[in-house]
Parts: sequence; structure tokens; C-alpha cells
Amino acid sequence: MANNPAEIPLNDEALLTTGRRLAYANYLTNGRHPLLARVLVNRFWMHHFGTGIVATPSDFGRLGEPPSHPELLDWLATQFMESGWSLKTFHRLVMTSTAYRQALRVIPPDRTDPDNRLLSGMSLRRLEAETIRDSMLAISGKLNSKPFGPPVPVMADTVGQFVLGIENLNAGRPGALIDMKGEDLRRSVYAQVRRSRPLSLLDSFDAPRMDPNCEVRRTSTVAPQSLLLMNNEFVHDRSHDFARRLVAQAGSDRSDQVKLAWELAYCQSPSDQQIASALDFIERETAVLANSPQAAGLAKQDETQTPAMLALSSFCQTLLSSNRFLYVD
Repeated sequence: MANNPAEIPLNDEALLTTGRRLAYANYLTNGRHPLLARVLVNRFWMHHFGTGIVATPSDFGRLGEPPSHPELLDWLATQFMESGWSLKTFHRLVMTSTAYRQALRVIPPDRTDPDNRLLSGMSLRRLEAETIRDSMLAISGKLNSKPFGPPVPVMADTVGQFVLGIENLNAGRPGALIDMKGEDLRRSVYAQVRRSRPLSLLDSFDAPRMDPNCEVRRTSTVAPQSLLLMNNEFVHDRSHDFARRLVAQAGSDRSDQVKLAWELAYCQSPSDQQIASALDFIERETAVLANSPQAAGLAKQDETQTPAMLALSSFCQTLLSSNRFLYVD
């Protein structure tokens, strides 16, 4: 950068403002800046592969990690600029590459390259917290795709978890819930972010807390995640909605319902063995729930919640809680 100093005017007479920010933006994107394009393509690469070519995306200096493939980083940066800084062109380039289309890597017995920095195969990656929530909404048919607008507020529910909703301060605690009219079913990007109220579902799956700057998301695998998928009200509601969608679209035939559920959750058709296993699970679960006082109580509250329907909901919940759903393979 010392050989390419920025020329920032004190005041641009052709503009209503000083023009200094515009001049700096033009300097960054003139194609001669040594870092901007490299930093950008490194982050895009990181979102596709889990780890950037430079593993420290916010530090390209001496204290950061050196690039694993420096020539590739330079070439990608050049291609990105020559394409007119087109993200669509870059994503197409990466996702049609041999490196991206590799099968899941099998770690060799000698543990060569344990972090897969040499890209001998695709690394296993878990979905981000927001993607997990949004995927549950989309699969259940309840995703509110309304764009723009103010953020959806976060409140504490009766058990102390933070959920989307408007806090009803006039009704005491716990008070009657205020109807969100579908706003609580919008994409996670519209959820209000408050440091003191991290949305419980997202927080459990490693959404950044916003206390420090988050340069890289860390992925954990801990017991509270499984407990949340078993007990969380949001997961239960989406499982019920998923089951209702199956009945509405596939009719009363259990095999058709299982096939549709598999295709919606996993984007692939189930094998005959998987269909048989799912049907056996639903049949056994229906028999158990038929003799359950708790299931009888739910049926009194909602006549559509029959043992057969609750069993189908349980099957849907197993799909939404499975590793095949949570991880990109």
C-alpha cells in the first residue's frame, strides 16, 4: 500500500458532501488494492468450505495464519475483480469446481492433514444456527417470507427461555401471549439481537453473542443441543406443522407421507428399508400414545391431535433432530 497511496480529497466540489468516503471506496475497489479482493474471496470461500484459505479471516498480517494455497487466493481475487466483483460469478466458479464437489473426506489412518487444509475431500459442516431455524420453518410450511421491516422482538417465556414475541407487561408474569400474527415465523435475520437476550434456539447452536466481534463462528457439539431438539416448544410446534403438511399434501397413505417427509427434510428419496423402518416406528408410537393419558389430554384440547397424528409428529421431530438434517454431507 506504500507504493499505492490513497488520494483522498479534503472536499469534492462536485458533491453535496466532502466526498471523502466515496473517494476511499473508489480507492479500495480500483483493482490495485492488495488486500480487499483477497479478504473478500477468502470469506466467501470460508462460507463454502468451513475454513478460509487464510484461517484467520480478520488478520492477514504477520500474526495471522499464512494462506494454505496462496496462488489460489491470488487467482480467485483476480477472477473476482475481472468479473466485475460479481458474487454470482464467484459462487458459480467455486460450486462447480472439483474441490467443492468432492465427497466427504475419510481421514487416513496416518492422520495426514487432520484439519483438511489440503482439501483432499469435503469437510463435514453443521448448519448455522439461523439456517437450522429457518429450515425448520420452511420444511413445516410455516416460513413467513415477508421482507424488510422492523426487527421481531425477543422476550422470555414462562420457563425463562428467550423466544420471539412481544412481552405483555400489562398482564403480569406469566401473562397472556400477544398474537404476533405470523411475525414470529419470519426468517432469523429479522430477529432482534440483544446481548442480554440471546434467542435460545440460536444460542444453543453457537450463534454469536455479539459481546466480542465474531470473525469466525465456532461449532460445538454438546448435550444441550440434543435436549433442546427434544423439548423445545418451537421444535414441537414445527414438528406438528410438518405432520399437518404431510397429511395435506400426501393424503392418508403412510408410505406417501414418509416419502414426502424424507424428500422435504433431506432432499432425497428414502430407500425401501428406510420407509419400512419409519412405518414401523410410527405404528409402534401410535400404539404407545393410544394408551397415554397425556395424549388423551391433548386430544381433548385439540381433536386433530389423535394418537396417529401425534405419532407422525414424533416421526417428523426425529427427522428435524437428526444429524442428516443438521449437517451438510
